[in-house]
Order: sequence, then C-alpha cells, then structure tokens
Amino acid sequence: MAESENFYKNIFTSLIDGILVISADLRIIKGNQAAEEMFQRSRGFFEGELLSELFPDQIDLMEKTREAIATVTAYHHLEGIGHRKLNNVSFPANLAFSPIIKGNGKSVIGILLIQDTSLIKELQETSRQIENLSTLNVLATGMAHEIRNPLSGIRGAAQLLLKDLENSEQREYMEIVIAEVDRINRLVKRMMNLTRPASNDFKPINIHRVLEEILTLEKETLIRKKGKFVQAYDPSLPAIEGNEDELKQVFLNLVKNAVDASPKGGQVSIVTQFSSNYVFRKTQDTRPMHNIIVEIIDSGPGMTDETLKNLFTPFFTTKKRGTGLGMVVSLKIIESHNGKIKIHSEKSVGTKVQVFLPIKNKC
Repeated sequence: MAESENFYKNIFTSLIDGILVISADLRIIKGNQAAEEMFQRSRGFFEGELLSELFPDQIDLMEKTREAIATVTAYHHLEGIGHRKLNNVSFPANLAFSPIIKGNGKSVIGILLIQDTSLIKELQETSRQIENLSTLNVLATGMAHEIRNPLSGIRGAAQLLLKDLENSEQREYMEIVIAEVDRINRLVKRMMNLTRPASNDFKPINIHRVLEEILTLEKETLIRKKGKFVQAYDPSLPAIEGNEDELKQVFLNLVKNAVDASPKGGQVSIVTQFSSNYVFRKTQDTRPMHNIIVEIIDSGPGMTDETLKNLFTPFFTTKKRGTGLGMVVSLKIIESHNGKIKIHSEKSVGTKVQVFLPIKNKC
C-alpha cells in the first residue's frame, strides 16, 4: 500500500504541467512542484487559497470549475490567464478539469491541469511577424521595377510642364503632383531597405545616450501638448552591440508614436532595465544571452485587439499620413540585432512597447 502511494505521489510530483487539486468551494487542496514554479509560490503558500487568487477576474472560469465538480463533468481546452503575484506578471494558460468521482457517483473535489502557453503564443507571434516581413520582401522586389521606372517619367514630364505653366493655380496643382511622386518614391525606397541584407557593422553602444538624443529631438513636440517625458534608467546596464543609426531609427519611430498617441498633458515614460526572464540563444552558441529591455509607455487611448493584431502588417496604419511601414522596418532592425519587440496595450489606459536587446556574453 505504501509503495503504491509513493508511486502515485512520484507521478504527481514529476509531471511538467501544473496540477492543482480543487475543493467544491474552489479552494486549493494541493499542488505539485510544477504549479509552484508556474505561479512562483511555495506549496504552503497557496494551499487553502481560493483558485480565483491564481486566476483573478475570470468569473466564467470559476463558474465552469464549480459546475464541473457539481455535475461530475470534465472540461478540456479552457483558456485562462494565470497570475504570478510575486512580480505581478500574467501568463496565458490552457486548462483541463477532471472531477474525482467517488463510489456514490458524486464529486467533491477535482483536478485542474495547467499548461503555460506563453512560449507557444510567442512562437506563433514570431512566426506571423516573419511571414509579414517575407511578404513585404516579395512585394518590395516587384514594386521597385514596376513603380520606380514610371515614377521617373511622371516626375520628368511634370517638371517640364511646370516650366511652361504661367497660371498660378495650375502651377500649384503640378507642384502637388511632383510632391506626391516624391512621396511615393520615398515609400518605395523604404520598402527596398527591407530587402537589403542586415547590417553587421556592430559596435558597442550606450543605449541611454541613444535614447537621450531622441528625447531631445521630440521634447518640443511633447511640450506643445503640455506633456512630459519621464525617464527611469537602470545605471548598471552594460553597453550593447549594434548599429547605432539603425537603433536610433527604431527608437525615434517608437517615441514619435508614443508622443502622437499621448493626450494633452500626457506623459511618456522611458524605462530601461536588465532582465533574465527572457533569454536569447543563437543556434551556433549554446550559452544563453541575457538582455536589456527598453520600455516606451504612453498615456494614450490604447489600441484595439484588431490594431494590435495588424501592427506589424505592411501598409497597415491608423494615421492619416502614415505609410504603415514604420513598425515593420523597426521589427526588421530589431530582429537583425537578435532582439524582439513586444506590445502591450489596453483601451483607455495606454500602450507599452518593450524592446529586448541581447547582451553579449563575456568570454
């Protein structure tokens, strides 16, 4: 009997997915080691705690779990958002619930199986971003020949006509034609930049100096909106290796977006920190590369789920005069630095853009 009990206890402890034993009043009776690591809480801390503490503000999930115990029904592929109280971080989870049936056919407790799907979601998002970049590369290659050659002819003809026009109104229209042709030409050039091989001209960069130069450029624009920049820099951050001009282009675009989104009297926060929660690894290097995070946080209206989904889609824009290439170009640059961009946005609260950049290992 003792041997059998130890056998099942070892299975419970060894599973890599989180397991919680739940009572009829939705309190946690027991949890395995994987659940402890997933929620970053010791077993003694969450045993006896309400399930809603680990999955806050999810009434439908609580009702489903309560119903499963009462009706002796199993549920699979439920979606939930787990909460790590220690560092106030949420993570997506796939849940399966099975009631434990006693001899009388009734259930008083149940088993909740929890899979942290953060990595799966991240891989799906990365795959979608790479697909967007691949699509744009094909488009850019074709458009370069099909559009730029006719543009040269249109611009040349417009300039010749402009010389012969004396009517001021007609001249104004022709100048608009030339200006619009130049704008299309700039757009095609930006697209062509995406098809070029990534720069390997990397040098040590002080990320704080780069950010301060950009804030100096954008300061006046925010002041006109009676807003302000708030910097919270980690002074212990080491230098990173990268192409300074390219990184300036990325952060200028992100800061401009934050300033544009901020309301009158709004605040744009720039935060830097060291993080080991997200680890980069090159395929040819078995050593993990830790990273720095640059966060740009605005106090704007936030984005809809649809906007977030299409943010890195070529030509998608919410701006009247936007090209829809700024975020795509930024993504390509950061990817070429072995980094990552993450976007978190909430309606009526604002948007936080996180840029992850790896720190080189010291030999």
